[in-house]
Amino acid sequence: MTAIFIRIKSLMIFGLVLLSVSIVWMGVINYYKVAEIPAAGNDPQPPAQEVVTEPKAAQPTVTITEQPPTVTNNDYFSEYRMQRDKVRSERQEGYREIVNNPNSSAQMRQDAQRKLIKITDNLEIETKIENALIAKGFKDAIIMIQPETVMVIVPTAGLRQDEITRISDVVVKISGCKLENVVIVPKVQ
Repeated sequence: MTAIFIRIKSLMIFGLVLLSVSIVWMGVINYYKVAEIPAAGNDPQPPAQEVVTEPKAAQPTVTITEQPPTVTNNDYFSEYRMQRDKVRSERQEGYREIVNNPNSSAQMRQDAQRKLIKITDNLEIETKIENALIAKGFKDAIIMIQPETVMVIVPTAGLRQDEITRISDVVVKISGCKLENVVIVPKVQ
């Protein structure tokens, strides 16, 4: 009887350890998918499933993307900012090397300088939008300006229409992008 009890106890402990490792592994995989940096040079962006809101008559639509619920922590936004800043710093350093390299052609230097200016301009706009959304009552926000869209990630269990409107208005006014190029991702807490 003791041998059976010990085996059952060992199996239960093994099962709990396996479950714990699986949960941690899924969290790590999700984190790296969120922080993944595309080769095209875009900022990292979380995996998302597109859900397009129904357009009202003669009004452009705003794309809302819903992120699948995952194991999250309270430091998601700060960790994401750190990762984004790290990627930007590396990119800026690469462009600075091109600008300062005497073997670079004049065209390469000009392109690198333009890209450095663009990164700086985008950083300023992203910071303004993030601060404006926090001032509008959101707990936190992450903004990513990409060539085709401006992505907004806000912590919420779901967005009401008035919140979508507030976010869209702020993004359009500060960034100057079109309303249909605003992508909102509610980050499930």
